[in-house]
Amino acid sequence: MLNPLYQTAVILQARQLRLTLKTKIWMTVTSIVLLFSFFVLFYLPAIQEKYLLTNFNKEVQNHANTVALGVKIAMTEQNFEGVQTAMDFVKKDPLLVFVSLVQTDTVWNNSHSKYQINRTVFKTYPEHRKITIDAASNDSTIIKRSAFSTPVMQGEIVLAFSTKEIIQSKRQIRITSLFFSFVVFSIGILIGFGLARNISIPVLQLRDAATKVGRGDLTQRVLNKSRDEIGELSVAFNKMVDDLSTARQELEDRTSELIVEKRKSDDLLEGLKKTLTDLKETQEQLIRQEKLASIGQLTKGLVDRLLNPLSYVSNFAAISNELLEESKELLASDKYATDNHIQLELLPLLTMVEVNTEKIKEHSFSLTRIVRSMDKILQVNSDLFVEIDINSFIEDQLSVYRNELDETYQYIPLELNKEPEHKSLPAKILPAEMSSVIFSILNNSMYSLHERSLIDEKFKPKVTVSTSLDEEYVEIRIKDNGKGMSDVEKKQLFSPFFTTKPTSKGTGLGLFISQNIIKTHKGNISVDTKQNSFTTFIIKLPLSTSLIS
Repeated sequence: MLNPLYQTAVILQARQLRLTLKTKIWMTVTSIVLLFSFFVLFYLPAIQEKYLLTNFNKEVQNHANTVALGVKIAMTEQNFEGVQTAMDFVKKDPLLVFVSLVQTDTVWNNSHSKYQINRTVFKTYPEHRKITIDAASNDSTIIKRSAFSTPVMQGEIVLAFSTKEIIQSKRQIRITSLFFSFVVFSIGILIGFGLARNISIPVLQLRDAATKVGRGDLTQRVLNKSRDEIGELSVAFNKMVDDLSTARQELEDRTSELIVEKRKSDDLLEGLKKTLTDLKETQEQLIRQEKLASIGQLTKGLVDRLLNPLSYVSNFAAISNELLEESKELLASDKYATDNHIQLELLPLLTMVEVNTEKIKEHSFSLTRIVRSMDKILQVNSDLFVEIDINSFIEDQLSVYRNELDETYQYIPLELNKEPEHKSLPAKILPAEMSSVIFSILNNSMYSLHERSLIDEKFKPKVTVSTSLDEEYVEIRIKDNGKGMSDVEKKQLFSPFFTTKPTSKGTGLGLFISQNIIKTHKGNISVDTKQNSFTTFIIKLPLSTSLIS
């Protein structure tokens, strides 16, 4: 439902709306021009064309009837020359296309129960022209038929006339109509121009001024000294622009004040947000440090208490193996060589005890490595970030790694591909911790390649380390073409104590520690792998400009 006040305003506005005399004249002239143009261009030509076409059809039909009548009389009198004379009646007509005498025969079957009508062309003029018996009229040709029946023959006259004159008449009518329409249109244009001097031009000036005002130019004014409605509208328009200019100045002044106040509020809000963020980070860091300190203190005690017993277990296992070896040598001497009981029962038992002792020694060493890895996690790391070029850092680390590489893995090539478009990739890192991450991943790659080489003699192992720039991150990729990993192994790869190596060779803490170190750098580490194809570790570190130490 519309607001009653709005409805009243619309009604009053409609009552105040006036049509000037010039407007009424312009509308009348336009209506007359359009109606006359429509009549002359469309309606009148259509009526005339229809009239011409109807008369021409009647004329052709009359000719066909006349020829058919002449043929009928000649055939009845068996005057075959009269048939030619009847057809000659239309030969001299310049619009004649062809005239044909078509014979109609009724053919019955042997039982005289069914019949078939055969129609054949008996005579045609022009004689060389081939016609279609069932031809119909089209835009260029009008075809009419007139039947006749005589004792000698039954048939029909097919008469075809060209519509060339009709088409020419149509064209002439359209040209004449177009000419008169142009004359009327020209007169209307002249009248319109005459009225535009007094009505249209002032209205267009007012429209252009209103458009510029709408775009923000409040310097526009309309000068019109006429005392009609357009003059009154110009005065009202100028007053409105003056009021808008005053209101805009007041609004700009107030807006400037609000902008200054908003900037102060934004600066204050930004400072409060930063302070709140710093407080939250500090609080979380304090809580985390307190938890780690309490857990670390307890775990540190456990590590210290575990290392000593493990050392004793390892040492005593080694001593037990030496004693067992000496006992076996003693029992194998000449003194006991003849005692079958000792040789058949005691020596196998000693060998079994030696194997078990070796297993105790092996697993104690593995447990020692795990405990020492846990001790490494609990060590207080450096918090001093150093800005360094990643390309140079990786190159130095690979050089150190090659020198310290175990002889078992010396045959595996190790390549470095630097970022070609950037000579320097600066990032803030903890050098010692980042070095341990690189070494840990390289050790895993070397182990995987070596294991695959033992299985496949034709296999060519390769490790590639590459650096690149990815938006605001420095990216380090370490790729090998080793055994790869399954999806299950990939999901658990960074979990503590998970390892793809045998228990005696892996602790399951290397990648877990590496992940924590990368998180300390506010980066991330991920892996892309395909079983029996490749494994790629991807390390992303923030550029030094985006890293908050």
